[in-house]
Amino acid sequence: MTPSAKLTTHTSPDVPEDLERLLQAHLPYSLPVLRRLQHAKHKDGMPPNARAVVVSSGDVLGSDQLASARFTAAYIEELVRELVKLGKEYGKPTVYPGGLLLGSLHTAVRDVLIDLGRAAPRATGFYDKWLFQAKGFPENDAPLPDGMRWDTASLDDCRIVVSRTDIPRVAETLFRLQNLIIRIGDGTPIAWAFLGFDGSLCSLHCEEPYRRRGLAKALGAKLMRTGCGPYATDGWTSADVAASNAGSRGMCKSLNGEQHWEVSWMMIDITEDGLKD
Repeated sequence: MTPSAKLTTHTSPDVPEDLERLLQAHLPYSLPVLRRLQHAKHKDGMPPNARAVVVSSGDVLGSDQLASARFTAAYIEELVRELVKLGKEYGKPTVYPGGLLLGSLHTAVRDVLIDLGRAAPRATGFYDKWLFQAKGFPENDAPLPDGMRWDTASLDDCRIVVSRTDIPRVAETLFRLQNLIIRIGDGTPIAWAFLGFDGSLCSLHCEEPYRRRGLAKALGAKLMRTGCGPYATDGWTSADVAASNAGSRGMCKSLNGEQHWEVSWMMIDITEDGLKD
């Protein structure tokens, strides 16, 4: 994109009509954003105060100009300016005063936000984005061991899930996610997995007495093969895995997953004082 190219900001309380199609054309790299917007558009709807913000190099979202324009930091700077404006217009207390928590953030975008003075650099909290396609999962139709059965999680099950992790989770939110669990005869859940709003495998867990039986691998494959729902038919899913987590990396490889880009969670400053000229 040339320095004089025009940037247009589209802000909407709904998912823009052409955005889903545009993101589908850029799979698998658009996967986290595509799945999050598909969930909002086809399942839960947009929360009252949520906004979809898109910066493009054309006047019309989805125009041919988008295909040839080169991505530059100017897009991100323009996006941040719009977030600052929206934060000011909202004018009510927020969970993170003056800040916005970003998830599954590509490291290249993170670096731009740091250069813009919107966040402080830190050396930890990075994950590798692993991508999977349903057609690549190994075939395994073996039945569960005697006394075990497949099921979906109840709200009480989700409360158990929350109690087993140090990662902040909300049972009511987990209950809304696509999920799969394994129960034993008395109904106790002994293994579970969830697909996040962004299509990523999360909270995959097997209770200690039942580990090393291949249950976690079977559970993850079965859930990801099912996918996020009828609106997600392209077969793509993902997982965010720390480089130090050898067990999870090994499981991703066994499911024919491929490691792609690096992501993290980061708080950015959306106050007016943070803007640079």
